[in-house]
Amino acid sequence: MLRQTFFVASCLGALNLYFAEDTILQILSGLLVLFSLGISIVWPEPLPPPPAPDLWSDAPVKKERKMKTCSSCGKAVDLKWTMCPYCSKRV
Repeated sequence: MLRQTFFVASCLGALNLYFAEDTILQILSGLLVLFSLGISIVWPEPLPPPPAPDLWSDAPVKKERKMKTCSSCGKAVDLKWTMCPYCSKRV
């Protein structure tokens, strides 16, 4: 919508440039035409709307991991690990 608005502003500026008799008004109208056309060409398109919430997938169910406790610090450690990440001792 903004692109069309700037394009219309540049068209109005071009009409003003054509009908103006004062030099300063012609210069300002020319700048308006250049500025408005530049913005209407460069202005990015808006992003598409996000998908409906019912189309989103649900998060997967959390899997329970088998844990064991560290013999030196007592914190829970993954069953496959051989070193404790908290105290750096062998499990």
